[in-house]
Parts: sequence; C-alpha cells; structure tokens
Amino acid sequence: MKFFIVEKNIGDDATKEQAEKLIEMLKVRGWDVEYGAKRNVATDVSEFGQEETLQSKFADDFMDCIAQMEEE
Repeated sequence: MKFFIVEKNIGDDATKEQAEKLIEMLKVRGWDVEYGAKRNVATDVSEFGQEETLQSKFADDFMDCIAQMEEE
C-alpha cells in the first residue's frame, strides 16, 4: 500500500521537516510512503482485501517512529 503523511497526521504543531523525517523513518522500515494529503491506497493485487491488516501494521510502525522522534 501507498501511504501519505502531512504535518496534521503528526500533531497540531508539527512541521514539514518532522513529517519528512517520519516518512524517511517509515521508508527504512519498508513502507511505501510519501508526503501528501491523499487517500492511502492498495498498490498491488495481493493487497486487496488486506487493507485493514496493512493499515494496522503501518499504524504500529507510525506510532513507534513518533515515539522515537519524541525521544530525540
């Protein structure tokens, strides 16, 4: 799946730089993620019907990366 992230996904006071850093962290973890305010979409036939599972796994990694950023 392709995921999109902008500042508002992180928090009210988030900056574009923070969003870009989060995107890079998620890419390192193997996610297809870009900057933008688009709808997350399945990009491969094998992902159809798996969207909820993939979004849940992505959310776990997303929150883990946010926690890492807050520690820095």
